[in-house]
Amino acid sequence: MRDFKKIGIIGIGLIGGSIGLDVKRKKISKKVYGYSRKIETMEKAVKKGIIDQYYKSPEELIKSVDFLIISTPVNVMEDYFKIIRDVKPEIIFTDVASIKKNICDKVRKIIGENANFIGSHPIAGSEKYTVDFASNGLFEGKTVVLTPTENTKMDVREKVKHFWEKLGSRVIYMSPKEHDEILGFTSHLPHFLVYVLLAVGNKNKKCFKNCFGSGFFDTTRIGKSNYQMWTEIFFSNKKNILKWIGSFEKELKKFKEYLIEGNYEKLEKSLEKSKFFREYIENEEKF
Repeated sequence: MRDFKKIGIIGIGLIGGSIGLDVKRKKISKKVYGYSRKIETMEKAVKKGIIDQYYKSPEELIKSVDFLIISTPVNVMEDYFKIIRDVKPEIIFTDVASIKKNICDKVRKIIGENANFIGSHPIAGSEKYTVDFASNGLFEGKTVVLTPTENTKMDVREKVKHFWEKLGSRVIYMSPKEHDEILGFTSHLPHFLVYVLLAVGNKNKKCFKNCFGSGFFDTTRIGKSNYQMWTEIFFSNKKNILKWIGSFEKELKKFKEYLIEGNYEKLEKSLEKSKFFREYIENEEKF
């Protein structure tokens, strides 16, 4: 039995497009509808089998569906919340952004405490972000964090959980605040540091020519991500990112001091602990 007969996706990039592909492939909904600000993106989505039909306005889309997924940059979500409020405030909807408290607060402020909303964050994707890279099975075996608040209705929570599980994901729950603190370290800080590392490289690019190996490319892959999107994320989760930057700076200072002091033993021990932690988290993710 389907929880939703008509699913709508606003924002048809890598995540939104991959959701559409899997919804259609797994027959989770009778119809999948889409909206994007660019007509060419929507036409491409129809040709690729991501959506069955597109609408030229978000209002038309929202009126036509019973479940809505907003997969847009953070800074435009507020516009869609206002449209939902004015057009169909009873609709069940979620988002897929990697920040949650700011978004949950805006939903409550704009639509009210009775909004049929729960925040989602599928921990999936890559540095590629357009509809051209949408793929089947992107969420298979991946974690999706749902962020209920004290106002989240149980039936909304269960229906959205069931939706992600049908896509093959493992669902866990966090408060919006906890999500932003944890993801500030596991996702936002690494992106921030990679952009800083690349900034150093960019200032010395003539010296480094022909000397970049696979280690550098593997480490900095995420530096090819959408820089505009990440600027929004960094500012939206500034408090937590600054906290983790502080922790990073303390560890960096310790490692630097070991080098200055010539303390081979302490540096080697620290590297060993870091190596074991990396192996630990990789093994943990397999279960």
